[in-house]
Amino acid sequence: MSFDLNNTFGFELLNKIYDSQVTKKEDVLILFVHWYFIKNGFRCIGLGDSKTHDPAEKGSELLPEGWNQQPNYTLRYVLNDKLYILLGTKSEADFLLNLLRVEGHEASSIQFPIEATVMDLHGPLQTLIPTYQTVLGSVEKDLLSPIHSSTAEISTQTSQSANPDRQRLADILTVGPPQRPVPTLPPWNPDNDLRGIGRSDLDPLAPGGGGMLFDPFGPRPGGHPLRPGGTGGLGVPGRLPSGSVPPGARFDPFGPPDILRPRPPSGRPDNDHLPPPGYDDMFM
Repeated sequence: MSFDLNNTFGFELLNKIYDSQVTKKEDVLILFVHWYFIKNGFRCIGLGDSKTHDPAEKGSELLPEGWNQQPNYTLRYVLNDKLYILLGTKSEADFLLNLLRVEGHEASSIQFPIEATVMDLHGPLQTLIPTYQTVLGSVEKDLLSPIHSSTAEISTQTSQSANPDRQRLADILTVGPPQRPVPTLPPWNPDNDLRGIGRSDLDPLAPGGGGMLFDPFGPRPGGHPLRPGGTGGLGVPGRLPSGSVPPGARFDPFGPPDILRPRPPSGRPDNDHLPPPGYDDMFM
């Protein structure tokens, strides 16, 4: 359990305030349940079963006048601006308590054998309700928990909202899972990718040039004589009209590719260009 069954702080004072008004055993049980509600943040705003209330009503820790003057008990409480109605009904041997949360129409109930639960009308709690720990556990489990996740959570939320600095400190000191630095990876470089080794052998037009396959249109100093649009002309310069070869198409020349290569400077002929000695007549 998230609450202390032995912590009855505050009940003794409340019991002394209403001791003179207690006239029957149901009064003792209502007084005990009222104390537990107040302990968990509820405030009483009066009698009746009206399902409307003024948000300006903050309620009180005390019971209203005439709280035990009717055959049945009808007490109205507020918690976090939400309205709750506590109904107490006496049967032949049992005392039935119903708690209604007006918003959402949620309800819970609990039943006690009144004669076996309350032993006396006056005295300390141990004398009034010897099994008060069992009664308190039943009130928590069967009356409050069906409507709230837990009264301990209500008390925690109330204390945190009243002290936001403590909540911020708790958030800072909360130990979470270890935070490991995220490794910083270098930018991807396709030239350094091991998966790309040999790719250029299959794709002569890949970045970086081809491998075993020859790219006939690869860049060369001064242009390529076979690349249309290069400095070498249109395949065979001067023999085809402009636009005859599509851009990027491979072209097999039908003439010497070095037609525009400058001729070597003229000079004295070498010996191979002269007639052999003694054969002058053969050239006459």
